[in-house]
Order: sequence, then structure tokens, then C-alpha cells
Amino acid sequence: MATMFPDEVTQFTTVGEEAVYKFLRQAARPDAAFLVWYSPDIEDREPDFILLSPDCGLIVFEVKDWLADQLIEITPKDALLRIGGREERRKQPLAQAREYVNSLMMLLGRTAPSMPDGKKQLPCPVTWGAIFPHISRADFKASHLDEVMDADRVLCWDDLNEYSPLLRDVSGQKLRQWLTEHFPPLFPFALSPEHLKWLRGCIFPVVRLELPRRNGASAQSETVMVLDQEQENLARTFGPGRHLIYGPAGSGRTLILAHQAWNLPRVDKRIKRILITCFNLSLVGYIRRLLSRKGVCLGPDGVEVLPFYSLCERILREPLVHAETTDFYKLVVQETLDRLDGTHPLQGHWDAILVDEGQDFSQEMAQVILKILPAHGTLTVALDENQRLYADTTNGWQIVEGAKCHHLKCQYRNTKQIAQYAAQILGGNVSEISFSGADGPEPKTIHSADGQSLVQDVANAVADLVRQDIPMNEIAILYTRSKIDGVDNLPEALVEAIEARGALARWSARDTASKRSYDITTEA
Repeated sequence: MATMFPDEVTQFTTVGEEAVYKFLRQAARPDAAFLVWYSPDIEDREPDFILLSPDCGLIVFEVKDWLADQLIEITPKDALLRIGGREERRKQPLAQAREYVNSLMMLLGRTAPSMPDGKKQLPCPVTWGAIFPHISRADFKASHLDEVMDADRVLCWDDLNEYSPLLRDVSGQKLRQWLTEHFPPLFPFALSPEHLKWLRGCIFPVVRLELPRRNGASAQSETVMVLDQEQENLARTFGPGRHLIYGPAGSGRTLILAHQAWNLPRVDKRIKRILITCFNLSLVGYIRRLLSRKGVCLGPDGVEVLPFYSLCERILREPLVHAETTDFYKLVVQETLDRLDGTHPLQGHWDAILVDEGQDFSQEMAQVILKILPAHGTLTVALDENQRLYADTTNGWQIVEGAKCHHLKCQYRNTKQIAQYAAQILGGNVSEISFSGADGPEPKTIHSADGQSLVQDVANAVADLVRQDIPMNEIAILYTRSKIDGVDNLPEALVEAIEARGALARWSARDTASKRSYDITTEA
């Protein structure tokens, strides 16, 4: 089975396109060697299929659901057909596919890899073909299509039906041989993993995401991020239904949710309004930035990103006076549940609900989400049970019936050295953790004599990093208690000491307002 983009399609434009999708998925083997894109967005144009063959390169296919007796005349540029008692002129499929090739070449050419001489060159050939799912090879010739179309570039009903030698060959070699004979590569090539990653990011941007740019950040931190194969499989396979994503910190759970929010309306026309919710107030701003970099429509008619208790405010129709007591929030959740009696206008309002940092949701909070989700709605919850910062309860999402569980094992946010250091502190089974991040320096431990010394030691360490041209918004200070021996307010003392050394600091967790307004791109 070929690797399909997207992996699940709930609605095809034509019956013929559905037949071709199933044919390519089954006949193009092995799946690691063939990539197939269905209706990708290429310079605001949508070719029916793009096939990446390891032997031929990229092939753009135009699919026509024409019947032989519909054809009146055909030229190298267009065709005249009789459809529903009317005569309609359509583009000749090979000519149309050729136009798509030109658009694809323009798209790829802008970011094509550079050769040793500095010139940009595509890493593989690009060619084109046509497919007639309802016309046999004999009818193709009888209709004189072969006089204006290169028959070698055409697949017919004979090639696609269940008795086709191309489809019945479980090895996939017959299709590979057929493609090589009919679409011989214009030049020899060998695609590296980097080339494949680049092609995937260009042709199917659901796997590509530009991270929010930070003022003063290094060029490396501003690169476009492309999901790995594991993450990508999740992002492109999530359709209707209920899903739980488990993964360690830095494994890409938030990126997958952002991609799903972008992709769901494209693959399921029933999904128009999407809610993304999480517990952490500061995370909301980051998710909104991820979505805006993808050009996602934000707001009531697109994707709304709300902290959970802001969602409660919407349901209760009254603002909350945030408190520090757990009992207060338990009462808020219970009152919210009571309001969701089946008549509330927000019940069924969103077609899909995506939950980030789901490990911080209690069972009652999960019930709120399930009560506003329509019966046909899509639910995806991303969580890391080793990262439970706020909730003392067990996994609140165990009440979700029939949910499919997915597990991410690789983490990328940390360097390998930091991940190994953290695993040792946590006392976990290090062998079960995949350290996929970049290499970096070994973590250093600073031991301070007392609280006052700790403040000065940390401030000096920050100042040293800033003098090494490390951007200030690439430096974070985490603390477990705001008061320690000799220091009544640790965060304020740290801010004062750091700024005394010429660096800017911001206490982002000071209060609700500072958490909501936290901006990761600010140079501080």
C-alpha cells in the first residue's frame, strides 16, 4: 500500500477519483517507496493526483470520468462532450496535467536544493499522465483518443479493474515496471531522506509548520518544521471519531493538533467550527500563533482557542473571578455541568474539539467537553501522564468510550543530553525513551549556599548567556516555589537581579493577566 496524503478521504469529487485513489493505494508497493497526494493545493490549483515513484520521480495525473460514447471530438488542447443532453467543452486531460506540472515546477523551484555550483535543481524529474477509469483500452483507440493523446501516458479501465495484472501483483513490481517503461526518468536521480522531507513539506503542507518567529532568535530556530513520519501519520489520519494521543514532552503533540485543526475542514466538509482548549493560559497564545502561521481562520466561524475556564465562562455566561483554591474551580466545573442540560446553545456548537495538555483535565472537566461535543463530532485529546502539573486525579479521559489510542515515543524539544538527564531524575526506564533531539552540551548543576546566593547565581548565569549572544527569549527560568529561605518572592527577586545585569526579564506567571498576555516572541 502506498503512503497516501491524506490517508483518509471521506468525500471524493468524482467516482473515478475514488477508484484511482484505491488503485494507487493498493497497487503502488512497497508503501515506503511510493507517495501519493490526492488533490493537493499547488499554486491555488488542485491536480487530481501526484505520484512519487522511486524510479520515475513525480508524475501528475489528471483523472477524467468520461465515457466513450460521450466524446464528440477531441484535440490536443480540449474535448467536446455530450453531458446530460448538452454539449460541453473540457480541457484535454494531458494538456491539463501539463499545466499542473508547470505550477508544480514553480512551487518546487522557489525552495529547490542548491547544487555544488550554487544553482538550484529539482532532485527528481517531474512529468504527467492521464487516467480514464471508465474507458477501456479498446474504446480509447476506437474513439481515436490515441491520435491526439500519447497512449503511453494514459491508464485505462483495463489497468485499474480488480483483474488488472498491475493490481493483482502483490509484489508491486509490475506497476513499477509499467511506470518505468511509460514514464522513463529524464535524468538519473536518487532521493535522500532530506529530499523526501522537502517534497512532503512543499506538496502537502499539512506536514509543514512555520514556528512563531522570535525577535533575535537564531536562524535555526526560525526554520520551517516538518513532522516526522510518526507524527505525520497521526496528523493526516485523524478524521471523524475519538482519539487519544499519548506522548512525552516535546514529542509534537501540540503541532499535531494544529495540523489537525488546519486539515479537518479540508477532508471532511461537515467540519466547519473547531474548538481547541487547554488548561494552561499561556499555551493559548502559542497555539493561536501556530494556527495563524498556517493561515487558519480564527474565530467563531473557524477555529477558536480557549482556556478551559474561559470555556466555562462562555457556558455560564458570566465572568469568573479567578481564585487560588481548588474547591472554587471544582464548583465552577460542577455548575458548568449542571448548565449543560441538553438545551444550551453551545452543546453541539463545535463540529470538532481538540484538547491539549489533557493530563490536567479531571474527569468532570472531561465530561464538560463530552457534553458539548455533538454525537457525530470529532474529539482528539493530547496528553502526557508524566507531566501532570495541576490535577491530582487519574486520567479523566478514561470515560471516553471507543477512543483510539496513539502513542508518540520520540521527543525533539530537548537535546539528547537534557532528555537523558531528565530521565535519570525521574527514575524512569531510560531504554524506553527515544532521544531524538539534537546533540548539545551536558547540563550543569549549580549549588548555592542559600536563597540570596541562589538569586545572584542564577542572574549571573543568565547574564553570561546573554553575553554569548543567546537571545533572551531563548532563556527560561523555572521554579517550583515562589518563596524560599531568605527570599519572600523568588520570581520578583530574580527579575530585579537579572535586569540589574542589563538583561530584560518578565515574570510570565505573575497572575492571570500576565499568563494570558505571555508572548513567546518578545525579546526578554
